[in-house]
Amino acid sequence: MTYIECCELFLKYVDVERRLSKCTSSTYNKALRVFGDYLAQQGIDVIESVTSSTIQYFIMKLKKDGKEIASINLHISAIKSLYKFLILKDYVRKDPTVSIQSLRKRKKLPGYFKTDELEFLLNQKPQERDTNHEERDQFVSVRDKAIIELFYATGIRVAELVGLDLDRYYPDEGTIRVIGKGNKERIVPIGEIALNSISEYMVFRNKMAAPNEHALFINERGGRTSVRNVSYRLKIYAQTHDFNSHIHPHKLRHSFATVMLQNSHNIRAVQELLGHSQLTSTQIYTHTDILTLSKEYDRTHPRDRIEKKLKSHEKDPE
Repeated sequence: MTYIECCELFLKYVDVERRLSKCTSSTYNKALRVFGDYLAQQGIDVIESVTSSTIQYFIMKLKKDGKEIASINLHISAIKSLYKFLILKDYVRKDPTVSIQSLRKRKKLPGYFKTDELEFLLNQKPQERDTNHEERDQFVSVRDKAIIELFYATGIRVAELVGLDLDRYYPDEGTIRVIGKGNKERIVPIGEIALNSISEYMVFRNKMAAPNEHALFINERGGRTSVRNVSYRLKIYAQTHDFNSHIHPHKLRHSFATVMLQNSHNIRAVQELLGHSQLTSTQIYTHTDILTLSKEYDRTHPRDRIEKKLKSHEKDPE
């Protein structure tokens, strides 16, 4: 069996049987295509000809090409998933990826917006435009504001936001039903301010949506908006309101996680809200709360208070 044939079967399995997201399927497809191009350069066509050394040399080439560790690990993960499928379906007997390990990477602390930064941005009124498409431009402005409010209020992923349908939005209950990674479902509460922004947006959405369009957030043509369009619109929104920092969807997610941990100190609750399957994924946000915890310790620890009182008496003896 050829490598290309194996990839086609695997991608069909991912879409039909596993029912993974289109984003995940596309990521697998791109990564496996890169590996396929490398195999073709090496004159390898049959899947049985791929060895552990073949994959190791491929990884070395990615390093030489200056690929980031995260990108290389993505390719490794895709190849491992392919062979896991091939073994499961008895298409191959040996798995050359058994000895292949993902590359270690330094954990990068997530960037996040300070509360006052976002408050400044979200309190801005939509800017007037000199245009012949006043209603459309007003729709875009109100929609973009609603998207930012929802990101900050819920911490959902951009793919989750794009995938929201009308029947998963419950304004009366103040919640949304999100389909996350691995097709896992969770209920996420929404704050009143975000609900009000979405309610304002819905007036325009109901006028401009294409017939039978189920998406909660739509583009200017009335169809479901895309991940790329959301990212682009947030960039434009920041520029329009003279915001110095780029508004990236994941940075808003980080900001939500940070402020929730600062105010609740309940990492398990934040894990549930973010849809993390592993607690370790949530623990990376705890760094942001160290300063807050240190100040709270200084304020509340009994021995610390005693030490401060003694020092104050030393400085101001009777």
